[in-house]
Amino acid sequence: MHRCYTLQYNGKLRGTPFPHKPSAALARCMPLTSDNDFEVFARLPNSQAPILVNFIEHYQILDALVLRANEIWPNELTILVRLSMPGGMRLPKSLLASNVLLMQDVQPEIKKLSGCVSHLLVIDDDFIRYQLEQGNNDMTVQLFSTQADQDGNFALFLSELTQFNIGEK
Repeated sequence: MHRCYTLQYNGKLRGTPFPHKPSAALARCMPLTSDNDFEVFARLPNSQAPILVNFIEHYQILDALVLRANEIWPNELTILVRLSMPGGMRLPKSLLASNVLLMQDVQPEIKKLSGCVSHLLVIDDDFIRYQLEQGNNDMTVQLFSTQADQDGNFALFLSELTQFNIGEK
């Protein structure tokens, strides 16, 4: 096991990530047909955060981030992406690459891999994609590296976030 250096970014989705493109409706309702349906639906938990992204757009963001990370750290990067279920669609090819691990809880893998791989990039977001999803539109990105000189590469990667309307928290 090597010495591990950690960099972290805490951001927030500030608005729609693709403001000049048409988007599928972001607030879809379940088919409600009776008074009882409406009563049950009204009692279901929901987030107070706005819905700013849909499933397709969420995967477009993750796809772009994974592709960019692999450009910055070619052949020496492991990526953990926390995904919430349901997923709602097929995953982009980049998220199925051999150096990408998709999971609902990244913490056990961080403990296992940090310091054991050259660079471990963790992308963990709580973007709200539909009305009943819990979250707050926050995003945390962490880099665990065996090399101390990764500030510039990490900043280069983070610059990709601004194009998706993700800003520092």
